[in-house]
Amino acid sequence: MQFLRCTLGGGHDFSGVASRSLPGARPGEAASVQTLVACGRALRPLTGADVLGGLELGPPLQLYAEAAARDGEPAAARRPYIPAAALVDPVWDPFSSAVYMVEGSAVVRLSSDDTVTVVAGDVEEAGDTDGPGRAARFGDYPQCLASDGTGSLYVVHGDLVRQVQLPGVGPGAGAARAGAPPGGRAAGAAAAEGEALVSTLPLDAPSRIRGLAFDGGGSSGGSGSSLLFATMTALYRLPLGDPTAAPLLLAGAEGTQGAADGRRDARFTCILGTVQDGEGNLYAADYQYLPGEMTTSVRRVAADGAVTTIVAGLKGRMSVPVILSNGCLALVEYGGGSLHVLGLGLKPPAHHAAAAPLPPAASTGPLPRTLPADLGALLDRQPNGTADVTIVVGGRTFHVHRVLLSARSDYFKQRLGGGFADGSAQQLSLPDADPDAFELWLRFIYTGAADIPAAQAAGVAELADRLLLPELREQAAAVVEATVSVDTVAGLLLWAEGCGPAFSELLSRLKAWFVENHEAVMREAEEEVGRLAVRSPRLFYELMRDSIGRPSKRLRTQ
Repeated sequence: MQFLRCTLGGGHDFSGVASRSLPGARPGEAASVQTLVACGRALRPLTGADVLGGLELGPPLQLYAEAAARDGEPAAARRPYIPAAALVDPVWDPFSSAVYMVEGSAVVRLSSDDTVTVVAGDVEEAGDTDGPGRAARFGDYPQCLASDGTGSLYVVHGDLVRQVQLPGVGPGAGAARAGAPPGGRAAGAAAAEGEALVSTLPLDAPSRIRGLAFDGGGSSGGSGSSLLFATMTALYRLPLGDPTAAPLLLAGAEGTQGAADGRRDARFTCILGTVQDGEGNLYAADYQYLPGEMTTSVRRVAADGAVTTIVAGLKGRMSVPVILSNGCLALVEYGGGSLHVLGLGLKPPAHHAAAAPLPPAASTGPLPRTLPADLGALLDRQPNGTADVTIVVGGRTFHVHRVLLSARSDYFKQRLGGGFADGSAQQLSLPDADPDAFELWLRFIYTGAADIPAAQAAGVAELADRLLLPELREQAAAVVEATVSVDTVAGLLLWAEGCGPAFSELLSRLKAWFVENHEAVMREAEEEVGRLAVRSPRLFYELMRDSIGRPSKRLRTQ
């Protein structure tokens, strides 16, 4: 069988893929579909996922924390969001037009403006408690997120399936559909009032669940919706809407390993994730281990339970299968740092961002006036005769407004103050500053926001610290941190240490990342670690001391 095959490597800690629908950036602009790859604590766009062409990972998204007003004041400027744990198993939910994923022991939401919000559970605290939003608790390492497209998510930990009813669902709607336990109507009321509600499905799973998918019933010819879940060697269908319903065996046999196709006699070796296509077929990543060799097969399971191996002998331990917009199947390689893409010509599932019609473009009309937009336009018009100060940086001249710099920057407030020699100067210079970094710094001064490319983030962070703009420094540092990998962590540690006290928190987080991944770093970045040991023996000693006796972090699988 001939098919397109592509592998993306680079030592990334891949942990899932999801496509989302983004509204047009301006009135009248059409919506678009963007594919995101979870790479450790970062999300990176995957270009080429909507066509049969070259695939390429873009720079990490700048994530933002949810802003909150205090004491009647306007919401604060957007603050960077720095994940405390890896982002795992992202899934698109058309009901809320957002991507949901697991961070630590919580379910978090990524909105279209890249704001991250915890909707259920707590990132750092595990447990087993149903209830509203952040009061609920999930066990260690929840995974296998699935959306029903009408207001509920489902998430697995161990042999339990938990329902997360999203805000905006009327009383009892999601609970009735899922056959929730007593209290379902209260769950619906809470969700309708703006808070998610977590409940545990009455499911007696035979063993640990390794894959989960929602089946609306239409594509598979069923009369109602159901959950399709996988254990290590078997696949089951759980009808929703009846709390007394027991899971029905779909394919395979519990506790019996094998690699046989067929219907009644089909067997699986070790299922590491499942996904359903738009025609009702389920695809399972089935892992096999032989001495000295690890391989994975892609097994298709029809609605009637018939199993067919469509791809065999993929080298490595593959998991988390996802269907891309172009019909390709993407699989994450556990421990290998690779994303494998197979061109199988699959139909995306009904709840895929590319399967449903895109949101209509907003009606055309004049853009609303905002202060940041107007000040940004003022900056773009320079020089236009309104600026009263020029700043020379690296041979480039920037025309700016004295009153705005003094109001927004403590550095220039002091430098342009009446008590300094530069107070009345019409031209200033910034020796040794990078003009491209200063241009982004200036954009932030005028508008309160800046789109910082990963390649410039370190320079912007250093300049923001030098020019006393901590908000921009933290935002740029977050972009730098999002690029951390096995290959870059040693260099980033040296950089952060050399930047001084203002970067101490970033240095601490980078040290923690190194310790969590020390085995992979020592194995795959020997030259970089050696350079770190020579340039900063004290830092190297601290890293080795903290790594001794601590198990290295492993990528979670289904």
